[in-house]
Amino acid sequence: MESSVGSFYWYDLETTGTDPKHDRVVQFAGLRTDLNLEPIEEPFVTYVRLAPEILPSIEASLITGITPARTEQGASEWQALSEINERFSAAGTCVTGYNNIRFDDEFIRHSFYRNLLDPYGREWRDGNSRWDLIDLVRASGALRPDGLEWPLRDGTPVFSLEQMARANKLQHENAHDALSDVEATLALARAIKSRQPELYAYALTLRQKNTIGELLLPLGERICVHVSGIYSNSRFCLAPIVSVARHPTIDNRVIAVDLAGDIDFICESSVEEIRDAVFTRLERRGPDVARPPLVTVAFNQCPFIAPISVVRKADAERLQIDLSGIQRAQDALTNCPDLAERVSAVYVDDERDPPSDPEYALYDGFINDADRRSSERLQHALRNGNAWINGEFTDPRLTTLSQRLKARVRPDEMDEKERRAHLDFVRQRLVGADNKLDAFMLELQICQQNGSLDMRDSKVVEALISHAENLRALYVENASNG
Repeated sequence: MESSVGSFYWYDLETTGTDPKHDRVVQFAGLRTDLNLEPIEEPFVTYVRLAPEILPSIEASLITGITPARTEQGASEWQALSEINERFSAAGTCVTGYNNIRFDDEFIRHSFYRNLLDPYGREWRDGNSRWDLIDLVRASGALRPDGLEWPLRDGTPVFSLEQMARANKLQHENAHDALSDVEATLALARAIKSRQPELYAYALTLRQKNTIGELLLPLGERICVHVSGIYSNSRFCLAPIVSVARHPTIDNRVIAVDLAGDIDFICESSVEEIRDAVFTRLERRGPDVARPPLVTVAFNQCPFIAPISVVRKADAERLQIDLSGIQRAQDALTNCPDLAERVSAVYVDDERDPPSDPEYALYDGFINDADRRSSERLQHALRNGNAWINGEFTDPRLTTLSQRLKARVRPDEMDEKERRAHLDFVRQRLVGADNKLDAFMLELQICQQNGSLDMRDSKVVEALISHAENLRALYVENASNG
C-alpha cells in the first residue's frame, strides 16, 4: 500500500552498545506530531529492563549514564516493545528519527523478532512508512545551506545531532538522553522545513521506493547526487553517481559508481580484484589506498537521491564537483566491457557460516504465514493476561525464541526442566568459551584504577561492578553449587 503521512512518530533509543544483534535497548523515547511538526500526543518514555545474559558496553554506559539497576525502573523488554509496536503501527504513521534507519530501526527489528513480534509490518502496513532526518540535514548542508549554521571540526563539516543543535541554538539539554535527542531532532526538522521547505518536501517523497527507482533506473541513464554517510564529511557526504548494475541477491537495491572516484580501476580490474578492494577493511587496506568508487543504494532505506541538476554552479564550486569531468566519467563507463556483469558478480554473497544462535538470525529468512499466526496468537494471549501458549512452530528459530520469551515474561509458568535449561543458557552466555563476565570485571577494575574518572563516571563503574558481582552470585556460583 502506498504510504501517505498522517502523522510523524519521532523516536530515539539508548542502547547497551552498537550491535543490534548482541546489544539491547535500555531506553526508548517517542513523540507523535502532526504534519506541521506540532505534538499531538504526550511523549512516551520508558527504560527497558536488561536481561541477565546481556553485559552492557562500559563505554556506552559511561556515555548514557544508564546502568542495569536504572533499567529496573522500566518495563520488561516485551512490555516496552509491545507498546512501541502499537504506537509505530497506527495507520498512516511515518516513523522517523536521526540516523534511525541505519541504527535505531535495526535495533527495533531485531528486538521485535526476538520477542516474536512482526519485525517489518509497522514499516509498510496501513499506509505506514519510515524516514530519517540525517541525510536531509547532510543534503541541506551540501545543496541548500542558507538558513542554518554548519559546525566544523578542523575545517570539516560535522553532522552530529549534538553539534547541529548547539550551532543552531536548538534545545538539547541532555545529549544521549532519548527524549532530549527526540526534541532536538524535531527542532532541527522544524528549522529545515521553515528555511528550506522545497528541499524538505522533496526529501519526504524519497520514502517511496518507486521515487528512487525512477531516478536510478534504467541503469546508467541518469547522473544523480547521492547523500550518505558512506562518503566523507569533507564532501558534505555527497557524491555524483550513476547506477550500473542490479544487486545480484537483494531486490530493490542497485550498485552505483561514484563518478568522482577512480573509474579506471572499475573498468580495468577483474571481479576478484574489485571484490578484494571493496570488502577489505580500512585497517587492512591502509589509509593511502582508496576504496573503489562503488556503493549499493537500497530503495527501501529512504536514500537521498536527486538529479544532478540540483547542483547549482555555486554549489559545484563549493563542493569541488567537476561537472564536465563527471560527464566524461559516465561516458567512459558506457564503454567498459561487461561492466554490469562484473560489478554484479562482486556482490554475489559468498558461503557464510550460519548464525551461532537463533537470536542473531533475523535476516536468515522471512517468517512463514503459519508461524506468523502462531506468534500472533501468543501475543494476543500475553496482552490479555491469559496462560502461556506453547505454539508449534515450523521454524526452529522461533521455537528457541519462544522458550526464552517465556523465561522473561512468564517465569512462574515454567516447569523445572525449562527453568534449568534457561539458567544454563544464561550461564553459558556469561561464562562460556569466551568468559565474558571475567573480561567485563577486569575491564571495570582497570577503569577504576586509572584514576581519571569523575564522580558521575565512578558511580556508573561502581554500579556495573555491583551488577557483575550479582550475576556471578546468581548464575555462576549458585549453578556450581547446585
